[in-house]
Parts: sequence; structure tokens; C-alpha cells
Amino acid sequence: MTLNNVQRMKNNKFAFTLLLAVTASLFFTACKNDDPQPAIEYETQGYVKGKFTGNSADNTYMFNEDFNYTQYNVIYNTVAVYNINDDGSYSIRLQRADFSTVGFMRIEFELNNASDTSPDDVKVDFNYEKEFNDKIVTFRMASSDNNATTLSEISFNPTTGQVKGKLTLSGSDNSTGNNASVMADFDMIAKRVIQ
Repeated sequence: MTLNNVQRMKNNKFAFTLLLAVTASLFFTACKNDDPQPAIEYETQGYVKGKFTGNSADNTYMFNEDFNYTQYNVIYNTVAVYNINDDGSYSIRLQRADFSTVGFMRIEFELNNASDTSPDDVKVDFNYEKEFNDKIVTFRMASSDNNATTLSEISFNPTTGQVKGKLTLSGSDNSTGNNASVMADFDMIAKRVIQ
């Protein structure tokens, strides 16, 4: 083996070691837990906020939690939207989330016309998760035959897309199996779906 071949092997070994070190450094830097960049790109506009109460499934924890969801993301379909149906009625779907806690609320309903304040076909889906020092609180509840769902003080402006109102969701058909209630106010801009 010539001296040049030995030198080339040493240079290749050094280059390979340097490449491994840089790759490992980039990998471990990218995996830092305190990375300030959000994992999901989102926008904030409007809100659905309120409180839910109830007991955990084993009755060891009493829920009395506040929530305030203001985030949305087009990719995850959390945009507030409305459709104008062939008969002139409106189908409205409102969603907001808190991506850092996996919390969200979806509210869907029908209005006979823009000034209708008594929505039909109301569906609500609520998810809450929060990590404390010694526990993680999770709660899920949705509209069902066993839960009472009420929307009130509804106002909708099709020119601006602003939708406002209040909701209550109560019953035992939820993740705990015990009676619980969710109360919320919402105010957001819904965008018209054009197909």
C-alpha cells in the first residue's frame, strides 16, 4: 500500500467521522424538548371558551375546568365555515382548538335563514386534555340522544361571516359516564365554502 493510499484512507476516515458527528449533532438538536417552534402551524381568530364540570369515572376528581380555544388550521380542518343550501338555509360548522393540549370544540347546526335564532340539527363535540404536575385530566363529550344540547343567543351575519352564541351540553354520555356539563360562548368568523 502506497503512502498516498494510506493518506487517502485517513482523510476518508476523518471525513466520515466528521459527517457522523454533524449528523448526530443535528439530530439531537432537533429533538430538544424545549424547542420554541410549534409543531403545528396555526392561526388564531375568534374563540369558543367556557367551563365544564363533573366527576371523574372513579369519583376521585371533580372537574371544574376552564377552556379557551382560539386556534385553527386549514390542514386539520378546524376552520369555521358555512354553506348556503339550495333552499336558502345555512349549514354552519364552527371549530377552534388548542393544539398544545389537543383540546378542541366543534359546533354544527342549520339555520333556516340568516336571521333564524333557533338552530336545527345541532351537534357538538368537545375534547379537553390538560397535564398537571401529578395527573393528566382528559374529558370528552358530544351531542347524543342521552345528552341535552342547547344553542342560544345565536346571531349570524352572512356578509361578514360572524357567528355568535352560547351553548350548553349536559348528561352522562361522556368519557366519565357521570353527569357533566359544558357551558361555552363562541364568536368567530365563518368563511363561505365555494365549490
